[in-house]
Amino acid sequence: MSKLTGWAEGLSLSTGGRKLVGKAGIVPVRRLADKVGLTDALSSALVRRDFHPVHDRGEVLVSAACAVLLGSRSIAGIDMMRQAALILGHPASASTLYRTLDGIGPLQLDKIASAPARTRSRVHDLIGLRPGGFPWIRVDGRPLTGWTVLDIDASFVPVHSDKEGAEAHRKGFGLHPLLIFLDNTDEHLVCRLRPGSAGSNTAVDHIEVGAEAIRQLPTRRRRKVLFCADGAGATKEWLTWITSGGGNKANTWEYSVGWTRDDDFWTALAKVPKKAWTPALDAKGKPREDAALVEITDLLDLTGRPGSLRIVVRREPIHPKYEKDLKPYEVATGFRYTVIATNTPGRQLQWLDARHRVHAHVESGIRRSKALTLTRLPSAKFALNQAWCTLLALTMDLISWLQLLALDGKLARAEPATLRSELFDIPAKPADHARSRELKFDPAWPAAHRAVAAWDRVQDLPDTG
Repeated sequence: MSKLTGWAEGLSLSTGGRKLVGKAGIVPVRRLADKVGLTDALSSALVRRDFHPVHDRGEVLVSAACAVLLGSRSIAGIDMMRQAALILGHPASASTLYRTLDGIGPLQLDKIASAPARTRSRVHDLIGLRPGGFPWIRVDGRPLTGWTVLDIDASFVPVHSDKEGAEAHRKGFGLHPLLIFLDNTDEHLVCRLRPGSAGSNTAVDHIEVGAEAIRQLPTRRRRKVLFCADGAGATKEWLTWITSGGGNKANTWEYSVGWTRDDDFWTALAKVPKKAWTPALDAKGKPREDAALVEITDLLDLTGRPGSLRIVVRREPIHPKYEKDLKPYEVATGFRYTVIATNTPGRQLQWLDARHRVHAHVESGIRRSKALTLTRLPSAKFALNQAWCTLLALTMDLISWLQLLALDGKLARAEPATLRSELFDIPAKPADHARSRELKFDPAWPAAHRAVAAWDRVQDLPDTG
């Protein structure tokens, strides 16, 4: 036998193991859901007075969220939780999860939405007690203290089977959900499933999901809000709604969105004198010689738009990936032009530009959503797939809360796949000692210490009163 294969000499496999927990790293996550009150809130939202199921519906959803974190991509994947059954108890069956999701209609969706909203208020209190406090977004090295930043974007999801609502789109055939993330904490506030033909710039959808996201926020986070979006968010109706503070004069809401580069825009841009451009700033806050900014609000016809609207243009050298989409003016000048629309008064162009570039962080939220289950909707029924999207949002909230309240180092910023391989998937062995239980991890594994530290931090959180 060669040295390369010698490891297998004398080795045999059997099914003689007893009392093992295969996915023991998920236990702190499951405990966190209970500690912050999410499990109880979901249970209350889904309670039925005419029916008493064997498995509590709130607990079913939390178990399903944990299964998604472990890699489940289908309803049947809840069986993954059986590997932790010695600690968490036997999970609901796939058929029970299916009935739970299938029974979630519009009324139940509203009730479910109220559960994370109530829990979020408590979680934000706990986050504020951390060293450094609540994570305010930083612009040019300084925090936007007091400002809640919401990122909104649509993402096309291709489908390859017969699903209700799947329709033709310029990117293919599928569905077109609209998502909103809380940029401060990476929480997934809204995941609204829409037919594939739904427009990216549908003002009614933006207003509805915007209002839904606001309801997800604690009251103290609703007063000063910045909405960030790409050019699809530049509709007159949505910007007017934001400017009005959602109809509440006590609110100070602002927006930073992309802007349509129509013929009027290119005509106005051609009128800008060369000396009007001011240098943009790099990531370190220093002026760039090859990128510049200018405001062209007074050169555009903005009739019917909110009076506070400002239009800021950024020019920079043409990157090769954009060469196929250049407009004639860009080819002639040798620059690529991007546009920001905002209602923020008084601020310098460099600061407005730096703040808008924070919106690129929304791609991280979309990537996480797709890495979990957004691209694997489990049913042909539109309503059940919407319930699944709601489950996805709950799952992403649990990740964010775990990272903010119980993890540190690289795991506090890790992607779901890294958390799964370096924390959730580690095994352990349960042991009983004089009316107490212990879950023993192998101390030789670095992940073992991370799991124990996460559990201790979750346990140290105050109980819900």
